[in-house]
Amino acid sequence: MKSIIAILFLSIFWSVLFISLGVFTGWLTLAVPSGWMVNPVATLYQHLRMSVIPFGGLILLYGWLIFRMRKRLAQPGTMLSDLTFYDRLLNITISMFFGVGVIWTAIGMETALMRALNGVGQESESATLTAWGLLERLVNGGLLLALSTTVFGGVCGYSFRLLKVVLIGRQWDRFVLKEADSNG
Repeated sequence: MKSIIAILFLSIFWSVLFISLGVFTGWLTLAVPSGWMVNPVATLYQHLRMSVIPFGGLILLYGWLIFRMRKRLAQPGTMLSDLTFYDRLLNITISMFFGVGVIWTAIGMETALMRALNGVGQESESATLTAWGLLERLVNGGLLLALSTTVFGGVCGYSFRLLKVVLIGRQWDRFVLKEADSNG
């Protein structure tokens, strides 16, 4: 546990150091709007839209499965088959974060393209449409949704893999080794 905390601390330390060096040397410019701090739920919905429903369901399912595995690992007499079942469900849940991110990326890209190209073939619309107008249609049409769901799905997927190891890894390893010794 101490090594995991040290790794996380060093990762954050080096990230902050390199970002700070980039900002102070002028290589990086950070422009972070403060609106997300005032109302984080509205900002989350603005970026993820209706994908919050499957992402939220998966987060609840992940928490429930972690709770069940920790509870089963603490109980004496737990069957290995029960734990492997929950472990598989947990792995599938983590993989589904990536899947939801990819699926919503496709939905966002399709929506963005359909909105951007809507009416472009008509002569009156084509004459007044500029590159900036087309870009605005893409961004407002779903490009932000596509990018945000990709990032959110990836970050949650990788973070939940790490959390699984931190929250149940050691107990799970002990249980498997104890089972191997007793059935060996």
